[in-house]
Amino acid sequence: MRKPKICFITSFFYPVVGGVETHVRCLGKELIKKGYDVEVYTSDSDRNSTIDSKEGSIDKIRIKRFKSIFKVGFAGVIFPEVFRAVKESDADIFHVHVYRHFFNLSFLFSKKPFFITPHWPEYQGQRNKFLQTLLNLIDFTLGKYIFKHFKKVFVITDLESKWVKKFGVKSRDIVLAPNGLEEASFKKYNGKNFRKKYNLKDKLSVISVSRLHPSKGLDQLVRVAKFFPNVEFLIMGKDGGFRRELESLIQKLGLNNVRITGEITENEKMEAYAGADIFCMPSHYEGFCISILEAMSQGCPVITSNKGGMPWVVGKEGLIFEDNNLLDLRNKLEKLISSSHLRKKFSKQGLEKSHSFTWKKTSDILDKEYKKCLIKKI
Repeated sequence: MRKPKICFITSFFYPVVGGVETHVRCLGKELIKKGYDVEVYTSDSDRNSTIDSKEGSIDKIRIKRFKSIFKVGFAGVIFPEVFRAVKESDADIFHVHVYRHFFNLSFLFSKKPFFITPHWPEYQGQRNKFLQTLLNLIDFTLGKYIFKHFKKVFVITDLESKWVKKFGVKSRDIVLAPNGLEEASFKKYNGKNFRKKYNLKDKLSVISVSRLHPSKGLDQLVRVAKFFPNVEFLIMGKDGGFRRELESLIQKLGLNNVRITGEITENEKMEAYAGADIFCMPSHYEGFCISILEAMSQGCPVITSNKGGMPWVVGKEGLIFEDNNLLDLRNKLEKLISSSHLRKKFSKQGLEKSHSFTWKKTSDILDKEYKKCLIKKI
C-alpha cells in the first residue's frame, strides 16, 4: 500500500540551519515514523551562495532544490521552477512554511490540500523601509486571498493567533502546533566542560546563543554587562554580519567580562546551557525561539525580551524585560544574578516546562489534521 505523501515547501533547508529549517526537519522525521513519505521543495541557496546538489536526502526526507533567480532581504528567495514541480507532484498534501513568500501561491498549481505554518514573520522595525512597505502592501492586497486557500493555519504560539485573524482566518481554522525539542535535548549534558573551556571556575556566567545579527539585540546585553563586572558574559554563535560592531562596542566600553566565542557545535551549545547560570535572549523579535526551550531543558534560568512569541514560551518560568529598555534589562538581570533561590526556582520550573514541548507531540497535531484530508480523499 502506498504511503501518504507530504510535501513541505520552504525557502531554505539543510545544510542551511535556522529555526524554520529545524522545524521542518524535525517534523519531517516524526511524520516518517508515523508512516508518511516526506519530501521538501526548496531553493538551491544557502543564503550566501549556491548549493550544487539539486537532489538529496537527510533523515529519510527527500529534498528537491530549485534554481534561485532572485533574492530579497535575508530570507526571501525566488525559485519559480517550484510551481511546475507542484503541478506535477504526486504528493497528497502540501505544507507551506513562512508567509509572505512567492511560493505561498503554490495552491494555484494544484488542487491538492494545502496547509501553512506562517512562523509569525512580523518583524516590524527590523526591516528597511522599502521592504516593510512592500510587505505591508502584500498584506493589504493579497493577505486574505492567500490565507483563505489553506485548509488550516498552524501557529507556533497562541500569541500568533491574533495576528493570523486579521487576515480573516476563523478560529476553527487556526491550530496551535508549537516548536519542540528532540529527545536528545532532554539528556543531561556536561556543563563542566563548558565552564572548564572558558575558565569560569566559580564565576557567575550569562550566555546568549544566536546568530550575530543586529535583529538579535545582542548590543543590549553588552551595554548592561558593565554593571556586572564580576559576571562573565559569553555571546555564542555564527557571525551574521554584526560581530565587528559588537567587538567595537566591547572595546569602546572597556569591558573585560564579555567574550564572543564564535560558532559552536550542537554539543558545545547544549553543554553551555547545562553549565551557564543564566541564558539571555535580548532579540528584538522572535516568532518563538527554540533556544529558550533548549536552555530550559538543561535547567538554565531564562530571561528574554518581550517581543514576538518569546513571552508565551517563557511564561512565568523565567523573566521578561521590555525591549530597548536597558534599565529594565539591568534590573531583571540583577534579580537573577543576586538570587540563587530565584535561579533554582526557574531552573526547576523551566526544566519541567520544556518537557511539554516535543516534536512528537507537534507531529501528532499535524497528523490529525492531515488525516482529515486523506480520509476525504479516500
